[in-house]
This record gives sequence, structure tokens and C-alpha cells, in this order.
Amino acid sequence: MAGVVLISACATGPSAFRADAVRDVYVADFESTEPQRCTSADVPNRHADAAAFFRRAKLVDAKTLHDHYEHAPCAALGVLHYQGLTCTWRITAAWTGVLRCDGREWLLVCDDCEDLLRR
Repeated sequence: MAGVVLISACATGPSAFRADAVRDVYVADFESTEPQRCTSADVPNRHADAAAFFRRAKLVDAKTLHDHYEHAPCAALGVLHYQGLTCTWRITAAWTGVLRCDGREWLLVCDDCEDLLRR
């Protein structure tokens, strides 16, 4: 059983993600569970800003994301290319995100991305 956990951790661990391999970031949609409080102006709505998130973001595990980062009721959604795959992503107004590619998932946070909204 420990061998399975180790293999799984290696497959999705931080060393498995390369930000420099992210290409063609495209913002496709916006979602909000609280549209009066959290709008598309609160998330990266330009392709270049979403791409900057992936360049600046760091990988975290689920516990770190839960314990140290806020939940946001809205997010930008999109697609990108990563190592030859078409992947989906979600970036929230709390500057947390998830990237999903071919059954793999990376949790990302960006502690210095707020300037991307001040243009």
C-alpha cells in the first residue's frame, strides 16, 4: 500500500509541473455563486493575465490550500496547452487555481498576482 501512495505522490507532486511548458492560455468563461459580490472584474479576464498567473503561481497540496488560502465564490475558466495536451483550468478571485490535464491535477496559488487586475 505504501508503494501506491509513493507512486501517486510522485505523479502529482510539485516536481511534476513545469510552468515554462504552459502555452496558449485562453480565458473561456466566468462563474460566480455570488454575482453581486464577486464579478468577472475580480478574476483574470484577459488571456495574458491568466498566463501570468501560471508563471507566478506555486504548487501546493490540498491541506495547504484549505488551511491557508481563502475560498472565493467566483472564478475564470479556460483552456491551455501543456506538454502537448489540451488542459482545463480554473482561477479564483482568491488567486488560487487548479489545472487539470489528462487525469492529472495541480493545485496552484499566487501570492503576488493582485496587480494583474489593476490595469
